[in-house]
Amino acid sequence: MKSLIRSNEHRLQQIRKLTGVSRAITYAASLDEVSQLTVDLAADLFEAEQALLMVATDTGLLALRTSHGVDAALAERFHEPLNEALVSRLAEFLDARAESLLTVPLVVAGAINGLLVVVRRPPSTSTEEDEWLLSALADQAAVALEKKRLDELGEFREQLIGIVGHDLVNPLSTILIAGQLLLEHEGLGEYATELARKITGSASLAVRLIEQLLDFTRSRLGGGIPIDPTPFDMNDVVRQVIGGTELMHPDRPLNVDVKGDLTGVWDRDRMYQVLANLVGNAVHHGEARSSIDLRIDGRETEVVIEVTNRGNAIPPANLPFIFDPFRHGRAEHASQTRGLGLGLFIARQIIRSHGGSIAVISSEREGTTFCVRLPRTSGPGPYG
Repeated sequence: MKSLIRSNEHRLQQIRKLTGVSRAITYAASLDEVSQLTVDLAADLFEAEQALLMVATDTGLLALRTSHGVDAALAERFHEPLNEALVSRLAEFLDARAESLLTVPLVVAGAINGLLVVVRRPPSTSTEEDEWLLSALADQAAVALEKKRLDELGEFREQLIGIVGHDLVNPLSTILIAGQLLLEHEGLGEYATELARKITGSASLAVRLIEQLLDFTRSRLGGGIPIDPTPFDMNDVVRQVIGGTELMHPDRPLNVDVKGDLTGVWDRDRMYQVLANLVGNAVHHGEARSSIDLRIDGRETEVVIEVTNRGNAIPPANLPFIFDPFRHGRAEHASQTRGLGLGLFIARQIIRSHGGSIAVISSEREGTTFCVRLPRTSGPGPYG
């Protein structure tokens, strides 16, 4: 009877330890930390002398990820296929009896991705309860390892985009400036002018795509797009956007209606980015050679900006997702946008950082209009 009570108390203690595993693994900061926690907890759970976590390599062999109580230099030499003879080979390698090894697979998306092994003190016999406990730990570890792997992969990709983008912007900006200077040079023939316009357009597109990727990376890693508000007159930015649009798209009339006081405290470069994105979006999505309307109204406490283009309306089903990253609002024009679907997402992030809002309405009769409401004094919005 006393032996049964002790056995039940031991099993209850194991289960309590297992319930604390999930929290410990969840708060682990990296793949290495999750792996080490898993083998340490496995050893503690079974009072085992040794524990190993092995994962499948690209070649299909099992290799040591981390261990507890095992000579790491020795274990690193173990690379074996996952088959029926694995347990006996592993026992021989560890100089342990096969019956002292308890092994369970790590399963990710239905596929065996590794193996969790404990080497218990003799005498040792495997029971269904032991296998269930180790399997429960392996399942939690497999989920945590896969999540950390995807998180680290995503972070690496975003950092890579940021690094590569930053190094590409400078030479492309030089090409863009050179192309603009050529266009402003008097005496260029028609052919040379068209070449300069193509060079400028291609460089401008490349710079814009890279800047969008950099902004997207910043917003993902830092929780928003940073702004540096200073007092200025929005008229200066409007003139800059008008000049760039007329230079690059002389076949697209730009009707501008500006009224009221356009002074405020905003980030000048970001405001140029918003206007350029919205006007550029209208150019690429609007009907060929149709006019674009830019209306700016300086009211008492805010400035309202509206950009309208004619052409096919945005499908109603797409409207709720028009500001989502990597989405194009009008599929039939996706090949014409030559973009990543980040322009409107970044525009919204910038406006929100200024404490403002942006919305869109679209119909076949009235065209598509983006409306920005911008407080005169920028304050921290939801993403600021």
